[in-house]
Amino acid sequence: MGHVPLRLLRVANPLVRAILRSPAHRLLSGRLVLLAYRGRRTGRTYEIPLRHAETADGRLVAVAVRPEQKLWWRSLVEPTPVALVFRGDRLEATAELADGAERAAALASYVAGSRRVASLTDDAAVVVFSPRR
Repeated sequence: MGHVPLRLLRVANPLVRAILRSPAHRLLSGRLVLLAYRGRRTGRTYEIPLRHAETADGRLVAVAVRPEQKLWWRSLVEPTPVALVFRGDRLEATAELADGAERAAALASYVAGSRRVASLTDDAAVVVFSPRR
């Protein structure tokens, strides 16, 4: 799993966002969720597709590999309301950066879905999304 150039993401992400919001979401929604969050410093709303895993208790986990190069997770350090498009449905959730035992458990769920990423997650930022019911 190599590093994806930012240029490619800027071209691909609008298409991925459109697919995740459409009836064709099944093409991508097994692995991707669409996250909408407000920037901590800018107050601007951002919308990005993220690879995710589901925990046994119904929460979602996303990981920022090479966190020093990613910005999205920094707005989710404290419990933060977010919106997700998950399997074609809009879902309100609370996002929070996981640490300690919670991080280890969340990371185990994430790695179980894709063992080849295990070696990349040692320093990763791990964010857990808890649906608001």
